[in-house]
Amino acid sequence: MTKPITKRAQLTKLISRKSGATIETLQKQLAWQPHTIRAEISRLRKGGLAIDCSASAKGSLYQAKPVEEGA
Repeated sequence: MTKPITKRAQLTKLISRKSGATIETLQKQLAWQPHTIRAEISRLRKGGLAIDCSASAKGSLYQAKPVEEGA
């Protein structure tokens, strides 16, 4: 039996895409409120995942930075 994918894993996958993800996209995909999304992104950062946040026409855009080889 396969384990269900957690929302944290879904969030990580969405922000790891080359295009990243906006708060609006994350809200639709995860059915979370914006403050919950930002809190979980903060937890991922504290866990060591490098995440960029930039302004876009559609709101804040979150993108996980690729892990550098040999770092």
